[in-house]
Amino acid sequence: MCDSLVALPPATAGKNVIFGKSADCQVNEAHALVRIPRKRHFSGETFRATHIVIPQVEETYEVLLSKSFWTWGCEMGINEHGLAMGNEAVWSTVQNDETVDGLISMDLMRLALERARTCQEAIDVIGSLLKEYGQGGNCELSGNSHFDCLFIVSDTKEAYVLETAGREWSAKRIETIGSISNAFTINDDWDQCSLAVGDGKLNWTATYEEPEIVPLIGSRERQATTYQGLATAQGNIDIQTAFDILRHHGDDYHPAVGDVATNICVHAGPQEYRQWQATGAMASQVSSDGILAWVTGTSGTCVSIFKPVFLGVEMPDIGPVPTERFNADALWWKHELLHRRAMTNFGNLVPAIREDFNALEAEFLAEAVSVLKGTDLQKKGFMDHCFRKAEEATKKWTDRLAARTDLKFEDPAYRNMWAKYNREAGVTDMPT
Repeated sequence: MCDSLVALPPATAGKNVIFGKSADCQVNEAHALVRIPRKRHFSGETFRATHIVIPQVEETYEVLLSKSFWTWGCEMGINEHGLAMGNEAVWSTVQNDETVDGLISMDLMRLALERARTCQEAIDVIGSLLKEYGQGGNCELSGNSHFDCLFIVSDTKEAYVLETAGREWSAKRIETIGSISNAFTINDDWDQCSLAVGDGKLNWTATYEEPEIVPLIGSRERQATTYQGLATAQGNIDIQTAFDILRHHGDDYHPAVGDVATNICVHAGPQEYRQWQATGAMASQVSSDGILAWVTGTSGTCVSIFKPVFLGVEMPDIGPVPTERFNADALWWKHELLHRRAMTNFGNLVPAIREDFNALEAEFLAEAVSVLKGTDLQKKGFMDHCFRKAEEATKKWTDRLAARTDLKFEDPAYRNMWAKYNREAGVTDMPT
């Protein structure tokens, strides 16, 4: 499960393009933040994506990726040209037609970010890759999950929804605001389609949607929630709007008993279809002033801090790439020591943590306005400062909660769920 959104001028306050995504993956499926510089490649060079080996192109663009550690591709990202993308799993009527592994959703997105400068180029890249290699192969850390994919693609001027089913695809231009979740949205109103033949217009969703899973994970309700969040702020949408939507919980929500419908900051629960949660989030702002990405690099967006990343500048030191096993030196796992404690008393601890973290984010946002036009050295210093301050704030709260002896999970099923995940990851000394 995931949710992506985009807003274009004139819906935005700063005449910029605002993009955002929450990536929902398995609980111990740690997310890595990776910056890959622009590269020239040798003629005939090949590389291995998640499951298959394919030829490399002559040049790949600089990309910032937020990715599940085990995949070659990414859950969301942005490149040096301001092309931003987010993906969603979707279940189509043809997803099981492939008999061999191909490219998976995350691979397709990284390939588009590395090879395209605009939305149209990204559509062309993905369309050609689908035709040649198809999509197929396991898409989850544990288990054997197969799915097709949807994307929101935005550049400096426009945005599209791009939907795939097997080796086919359709694309629809977004006028001002748009969002997607884990369900097809394009009917016969597509602007481009791999099956554009004759005078008629294929009804894409009616042809390819496998509807059984959609209501189980609240796909349409979550898409309506993100869209309404944008619509309510239309004309004044800024990066803070994206942060707020990505942190949205439904009224009176508690992860031990609540479902996923309307919750964009998804939390795992003990019920069926609740093994996913928000393991990372990204928002970006692209304008004539420059490109600025805001990333959490951590799970539980409601208890995470968005930190700035500039393209063309070396990333701060965030420790080793995390895996499914606890590593006290990795940014993602350091934050888990706070996140998992905060879940013991969700209704009280999350608002208190958020109050502190909001103040810090507000400082970052205010300072970023001038730094965006600064030198690479100023950008590097600002990024290092923000990541360091965010880590200090996180550790302060982690130590505070670790010293408490009263934290415990009241709901037995929720308690057992976290005990299982902690045991599997090697996380010790946590509340029970």
